[in-house]
Formats: sequence, structure tokens, C-alpha cells
Amino acid sequence: MSELDLGLKVDSRRLLWRMGFSTRIDVPLRAYGPDPSGGANSVESFTDLDVLGVMALPSGGVETAIVDCKTGGSSAISRMFWVRGLVEFFGARSAFVVREREISYGARQLAARLDLTALTGSEVAALEELHPSNLPLMSSSLSNLFDPVHVARVAQLFAQQDSRLKPLLDYRQFDYWIYDEYLNPIQMIEHLRGVRRTLDGKNPHHVAILLDCAWLYVLTLLHAIGEVRKTHVSNLAGGLKEYLLGGPARVREKENIERLLGELKAAGELPESVVTDPLPPYFASMVELVGRVMRRSDRVVESLRYFEYLASAMMVSAKTTAAEGFEASYDPVAAKIAENVVAFLVQAAELDPQLLVRSRVALLEASSRST
Repeated sequence: MSELDLGLKVDSRRLLWRMGFSTRIDVPLRAYGPDPSGGANSVESFTDLDVLGVMALPSGGVETAIVDCKTGGSSAISRMFWVRGLVEFFGARSAFVVREREISYGARQLAARLDLTALTGSEVAALEELHPSNLPLMSSSLSNLFDPVHVARVAQLFAQQDSRLKPLLDYRQFDYWIYDEYLNPIQMIEHLRGVRRTLDGKNPHHVAILLDCAWLYVLTLLHAIGEVRKTHVSNLAGGLKEYLLGGPARVREKENIERLLGELKAAGELPESVVTDPLPPYFASMVELVGRVMRRSDRVVESLRYFEYLASAMMVSAKTTAAEGFEASYDPVAAKIAENVVAFLVQAAELDPQLLVRSRVALLEASSRST
């Protein structure tokens, strides 16, 4: 994380919160694959996004905003074309180019042509005034999300976790953003399952990791809902099945394979332990969870914010709850939706039940003293 740009990043995060988003700072994009020269597999970095904002749309799906922050002397004009590429990648509806120093008249003209918003640091503060919020953004422990020292410490601690958690941490930081979206509902479960013997509910860092993964999973569910509602709003299970398997053609292909394998098992040519169902055993629970999130899409951004706040706080071992951080704006319904997501992840991935217990306290209890 660039310390030089971090002040602009947290200011931009606060602006997006005022605008109704939940956020993520520093989203790196990379690919992992074979070396074209024939060497060992290698990692190829694409680029990175400074601040990502997401919110749920009432009609289903996700609205995304992105922010590019630079304090140095890089050309605002050249970066604007680069940001436009990120807009396409993330499907963003809003994009901001934030600079510490003054932005030239020509650069502002280009920003308008590219449908970007160009801002200096002082203009970010001015724009904040146009978006009043009843959240205690400048008081209580919630303000830590907008403190560069705290944000840098959280990022450092995420990077210093047990090496046995590396597959999960690499997935949440890198691969999640590159995978086709329909793969993530199952990929997240499998990555959590892969480290289930390491994740410990007594370790606040591990609770923070789970809550951070839950933030990503809500985003995953919103993408799924956006697709399912287009054609299957009255058949949620059927629509989700099509989404997970990659479309109607893939569903028919998988069903044919399932039928063939079933016949082989019935004939005794395959052991009974062979699984023929192309859907995971937790599919019914996933359908139920998607239905709950779909019905309360108006509260989901608050669920995301609770995850964002609590993951950050628990990574520094702070004893707090969502109710303490959000004070009078705390929404028990949004907290319960968040708890439902964590419960699903713990059960589907067979994680330490204590992770759910600790998460429930943080999300649902009125005071951290109850821990």
C-alpha cells in the first residue's frame, strides 16, 4: 500500500461512504499461469485499483464506483485513459480521478469527455459537504476506517498471517477479482474449506479474515441476483443453478453427465461414494440465502459496511460491535442479514463453529462488553 497516496484514498473512501457505498481500498489485479517461455508458472500483474465502492441496486445487481488517487507528478491525462479501462473491467457507473495538486483545464475537459470526475483533495472535501450522512463518520471507532495509520496497520496485519492461510488470502486479494463471477459462489466456499483446520475462532485475526470474506461473498451474491432476476425471478433455484453451472447449455450437459454416472452407479460400475450431482451439497442453503438477500436488498449496503468496519477493527484486535461503531444508525435487520451470510459460510465450508459465535456477538450484540 502506497503511503504517499493513502491520505487521498481514505478521504475518497469517506466520500463514497457519504454517497451510499461500502468500499475496499487497494484492489490488485493479476493472473497466474504458465510462463510463455516454458518456465515455471508465474504471476503477471495487470494493475491495481485504489478505491472500489459497491452498493446494491433495488432492481438487483450491483452499482460500482472506482477512484484513482495520486499525490505525485504522474500525468492526469494519461491516467484518465487508464481509469477508463478500469471502468469497463468493473462495470463502474461512476469513476473519480483524485489528485493532490491542481488539475489542468485540458485534463478536466478530457475527464468530461471520458465521463470521469476529476477532483483535487480539497474538492473531495467540498463534495463531501454535498452528501450529508447520519453515520458517525468522524466520531466513534468507525472513524478508524478513514485514518491512514489504522488502514495501513490493517493491511500490514493481513499480509503477516499464517502461511497456511496463503491460498485463501491470495484468493480474496487477487483471484476473486479475475475469476468469472459465476465461479465465486463455490470458489469462496472451497477456499475457506481448504483452510478450515487453520482458521481458529479464538483468534481475532481469523474472525477478521472470515468477515472480510463475507464482504466479498455478499458482493458475489449481488452479482448472482442481478443475473437471476433477469430471467428467473419466479424460479430462484432454477436460475441460480443455471448461473452456477455457466448457462442453460452447461446445465443440460451437466444433467446428461449426472444421468450417465447414475446409470453406471446403479449397474455397480462406479462406487457408491462417487458424487453425481453437479451442484454442491449446500445448494439448497445457498438458494435460501440468496432469497433472503434479494428480499432485503435495501439493507444490504449496511451489511457490507458492518463487515468492512468489523474486519478492520478485529484485525487490530479491537473489542467492538457494529452497534457501537454505528451508534444510532445501527440497523438490526442489516446486521441479521450479515449474520446469515457468515452462518452460511461457516456451515458450508465446515469451519470452526466458534467463528460464527464471535461473529454473531460482533454483529448482533449491543455492546462489546458482552464478549
